[in-house]
This record gives sequence, structure tokens and C-alpha cells, in this order.
Amino acid sequence: MTSQQLGVVDRPVSAVPGLRRPLHEGFPVKDAEVSLKFYTQVLGLKVLPRPNIGAGYWVGTDDRRVEFHIIETNQQYIPGPEAQPAAQARHTAWLVDSLEELRQHLGRLGVPYRETHGLVGADQVFIVDPDGHTWEFQEPSALYPE
Repeated sequence: MTSQQLGVVDRPVSAVPGLRRPLHEGFPVKDAEVSLKFYTQVLGLKVLPRPNIGAGYWVGTDDRRVEFHIIETNQQYIPGPEAQPAAQARHTAWLVDSLEELRQHLGRLGVPYRETHGLVGADQVFIVDPDGHTWEFQEPSALYPE
């Protein structure tokens, strides 16, 4: 069977298209309601308009520069609530204004976190969401300036 028979069009190889920016990141979760609470209360995101495409939510900032899709499913890999925050795990890293303010916010909410100091040239704070997805936060540094 040729690629044409599979519906694939053979095209000459050209320049690689340039990536412009992430549009959103999707996370498979077991309970969309529990995850919604985490993403809105811990990360301070808002619920965004979303088409009726199954269980879940879209959350982010009003300008949509930050957007996550919470996808309720039992058919995809989910790390699990026992997962520990880990830099080696699949994770998303964010630049924040103040790690101290983040630590205080997490402390008020009772959200446990782990820290590393200077390992990558900046301090890092790690948390996990209710399904075990790791989140990393750093302040601006020589590696990641504003």
C-alpha cells in the first residue's frame, strides 16, 4: 500500500515551519471538577468558553496567553495522586514574579511543594495537581530573564 492509498500526500521536503508560541496544553484527569478547583484556586486561572466536546473545562487568563484544557478521561495516562513533584517527570514550568509570594499562597491553601536551590541557576518550586501532573515555578534569572 502506498502513502497515496493511505490518504497521505507526498510533498517535497522544505524548510521546517517555525513554531510561534504554544496555544494550549491539555491534561487528562480523572475528575474534572476536582481539577477545576485546583486550577482556579491554586493557579488563579479563570474558566474560559469551550465548545461542548465532552467532560472537562478550558481554563486560562482573559487574554488567553495562558490556556489549559482539563480533559476528563479514563483512557489516557494519568500519573496519579500519589505522584511526587519531580523535575524528571513530564512537567510544565512557569516564570513567576515572586517565589516567596507563591510559597505563601501555597501555604495558605495547604498545597505541599518541593524546592531546589540553584541547581539550574535559579531556585525552583514544584507542586502536583490532583492527578499528579508536576508544575514548576521559577523567578527570572540569567537562564530565563524576563
